[in-house]
Amino acid sequence: MILSVAANFLYKAKEGYMMNIRKMISAIGFAAALSLFIALLAACSNDAPAGDTAGGSPAAAAQTTSGGGGSPDPGKTGEPKPPTRSITDYTKRTFDIPAQPKRIVYVGSSPGDLFALGVKPVGATLSVISSQIVYPELLSGIEDIGGGEANLEKITLLEPDLILFDGVVYDDKVQALAKIAPSVSYDSAAPMYERLRFLADATGKKEEAEKWIAGYEAKAKVTLERLKTSPDDTAAVLLQLGKQLYVMGNRGLSVTVFDVLGFKPTPKIKGIIDDSKRFITVSAEVLPEYTGDWVFLLANKAEETVAAKQALLDSALWKSLPAVKNGQVHVFESKWNFDDPITRERLLEELPRIMGK
Repeated sequence: MILSVAANFLYKAKEGYMMNIRKMISAIGFAAALSLFIALLAACSNDAPAGDTAGGSPAAAAQTTSGGGGSPDPGKTGEPKPPTRSITDYTKRTFDIPAQPKRIVYVGSSPGDLFALGVKPVGATLSVISSQIVYPELLSGIEDIGGGEANLEKITLLEPDLILFDGVVYDDKVQALAKIAPSVSYDSAAPMYERLRFLADATGKKEEAEKWIAGYEAKAKVTLERLKTSPDDTAAVLLQLGKQLYVMGNRGLSVTVFDVLGFKPTPKIKGIIDDSKRFITVSAEVLPEYTGDWVFLLANKAEETVAAKQALLDSALWKSLPAVKNGQVHVFESKWNFDDPITRERLLEELPRIMGK
């Protein structure tokens, strides 16, 4: 399922385009497909529904720092060019970028990484993720450049001074995109603070990053004190997507469950984490080997998922799990399985309600 989604994201060049334009189109399709593939591995699916935004957030007041509308070429107006500086990206490439970029285009699945810094891109790949995130109101005013088939013409008309990708972009792709604007890649699988600080460096928002991190840690402390979880208790995070059942490693919701709430992963899940696996697929029959004192179950509202989830919850095997018998099971919408700062911050506000505290 996941690979087929990524594979369908191909851009068809119009007849008559020059070869370099075709290369750029290919680059856009590949990068967007790869970014969305990463998002799907973090447990989102194309049929995941939009949900009500849960709770407020200081980052919800993110200001548009990357502008709107066209901007003149300083070289043509006689104005001095804005200052630039060098940055080395995830692929170990060094680029000259604006010291304070104003017109950012984002190709990826986690625009919340930018919103936490108060940065609003002029364009982003929104077609797929817009219905899967907890902060749809923050997308207002951003030009949708597509899902997998990011639109080259739209990107060009947006006149970006910086393009950011949340994944790997290879040599020929970077070279093609660099003809539009510096194209910088960052590691979408890196820990949240690491991603945030890299993007803060790229966008000139280092102070904002540290302020957000301090605020998040303060909120995490309050949430932990309110929930009063036991560090001796074990937990498992499960994800139902369609008929497929997954056990999550230390990604998405699991990061909050293990790193913030302080639950211990069960031995089997610790093995998944130690192997740097984001998740594994399992059958319901082996759930007793993975589940612990607490179970956190994620699912979207797609018809097939709802039916499969209900069948699981009604099964004798499920009812035999210690966590179920003790009333220590909590069900979440799959939109809470993103790793971006906005989702993680709002999750801290949502957890007490979901867990009845």
